[in-house]
Formats: sequence, structure tokens, C-alpha cells
Amino acid sequence: MKRVRHAKALLMAATAFGCGGSALAADWSVDTAMSTLSFVGVQQGTKFTGRFETFDATISFDPAAPDGGSIVGTVQTDSVNTRDHDRDAALIDGDWFDSNAYAEARFESESIVKLDDGTYDAAGQLNLKGRTRPITLHFNFDVAADGTAKFAGGMSINRFDFGVGEGWNDTSWVGQDVDVSINLNLSQ
Repeated sequence: MKRVRHAKALLMAATAFGCGGSALAADWSVDTAMSTLSFVGVQQGTKFTGRFETFDATISFDPAAPDGGSIVGTVQTDSVNTRDHDRDAALIDGDWFDSNAYAEARFESESIVKLDDGTYDAAGQLNLKGRTRPITLHFNFDVAADGTAKFAGGMSINRFDFGVGEGWNDTSWVGQDVDVSINLNLSQ
């Protein structure tokens, strides 16, 4: 009788584990050479684009069970590239990113939900220039037949929330909001 109960318990545990296994988030690796982290800002009324050359992400995500997933992204602020040497030098200075004191910006999700249109929102915390604020990363996640995936998303950052551009409060000179775009090629 004990053997039957033990066998039933093992069978139930194996079944539960097997059913729950599909809801476990998959770990994805970023192909940084084939991925981009870019942004659009405004300087003197004119939009400019830039990108960060050094970034990474740790993504654990199953599109069928987004609430069990997590996203952590890091950016080396001194890797900024706007194709303007003077602007890039200013951006890593103390008034802007202050890269010597705050070399890394970091986003960490706290929850991920699937929206009615099939896209996702990751609510989390962004730490930039020593300040942490809540922010939402909106994204698409498409898994290909070969097991790779594409992550395409973005967020809008109010630079004043993070003390970026201290002393540059006149928004006719430098815009307040910066739109960030994230396009990642992923594999398992």
C-alpha cells in the first residue's frame, strides 16, 4: 500500500512538474553585435539620434506566461555615440551622464503583463545617474521557428527625473524627453 501511495505521489509530482514546465520562463542571450540600443533627443529644436555601443540584457521570458518573466538591462553610459564628438564628450561629463561617477544605467523589471494587442509592458525601475525611478518598457517579443527571438521595445525618459542635463533646464535648448528604442536579437 505504501508503494502505491509513493508511486502515485511521484506520478502526481512528475505530472505537475511537466505541466508547469511550459510556464517556466526561458533564458535568452543577447547577440549584442546584431542588436541596438538607440535614442532620440532634441537639441536647439532639432532632433538627433544616438546609440550606446556597450549594453547587455538578461532576459528570462516565456510569451505564453509573461508574468513569470524578468528583464534586466545595463548600459555603459560612456559608450554613447551621437556621431558628434563634442556632444558625446559633453554627454559623459558631470552635467549629463556623469560617466566617471555613474558608469552604468540599469533597468530591472518588477512585473510583465501581456496587453490586448499582443504586446507587453514591463513595469520596473530605471537607475540612471544614481537616481532610481519607476518606468515602463513597452515591447514586442517574437519567437522564430529556429528558436531565436526578436525583442523590439522602447521607453520615454524624462531627463529631469534623473538629473541628466543639470543646468540645462531651458527646454528650447535641450528637450526634456528622450525616446529610447531597444532592438535585440536573442537566442537560447
